[in-house]
Amino acid sequence: MKTTLGWSLWHIAKTALQVAGSLAFITSVARHPLVRRVRDHLPGFAASSPTGWDTPHPFDLEHGIDAHGFVPTKDLDSGVPGVTASQGYGASQPSILRAALATLPRLETCTFLDLGCGKGRPLVVASEFPFRDILGVELSPTLASIAQTNADTIARRYPTRTRVRIAVADATTHPIPAGDVALFLYNPFSFELTSLIATRVEAALATEHRRIYVVYYNPVFGTVFDASPALTRRFASMLPYAPEELGHGPDAEDAVVMWQGGNAPPPIARADARIVVTIPGTRAEIGA
Repeated sequence: MKTTLGWSLWHIAKTALQVAGSLAFITSVARHPLVRRVRDHLPGFAASSPTGWDTPHPFDLEHGIDAHGFVPTKDLDSGVPGVTASQGYGASQPSILRAALATLPRLETCTFLDLGCGKGRPLVVASEFPFRDILGVELSPTLASIAQTNADTIARRYPTRTRVRIAVADATTHPIPAGDVALFLYNPFSFELTSLIATRVEAALATEHRRIYVVYYNPVFGTVFDASPALTRRFASMLPYAPEELGHGPDAEDAVVMWQGGNAPPPIARADARIVVTIPGTRAEIGA
């Protein structure tokens, strides 16, 4: 256990690192893939690293919800016996998801399905769009409870929006809803589990005549969907944080790649851009 003096010195050092991390030059250096790869292996660095996830997000403050923070895999509980989380929790940026969803047609026929929804910020963003249904599936009862509270807050504030539903379940086995679906992933699973999702999407497409979109934010294991014979690329781009979001996440832009299957419309230009994994298991970007 730290002494009072030791704890104070640690708190001062941590605060100094966080302040330094907010400076533009230091932040740009810290975000370089090589620097991040080294820093993430330093003992204790994760606790003091200025990722921005731990600071209250302007979107959360505006909507009266709690979706910020980072929860490592080891601290996530499970509501399904024998099933454990494969990735930790960190929230995505609303402006990036908005930009991606805005490219999808006829959302009024689609269910928005967030697999590994965490505290549910993408679900709140999805409620801004005319989806016919919005469902988040989360393995952790703790995170799911927060997501449900957030969903209830949005339902009170915006009663005309599509109601957000939360299910505590294993996202890799939870049924894909009937009809058109926009399936969202924020790098929630390992390669093996992502492969299971792709297989289930293929099976769902074979059951009926419909559209399924896979919206993969930070597509670390995007090659899984590239390899699927039932899916084709629709969209691929590096999307920037909105100005007010800078400092509230670990980067300044993120990759989003979308695939589509079934009776979907033509893809968007540059949909075939290359996915480049800059930090194995953690970060993907779009190449030239």
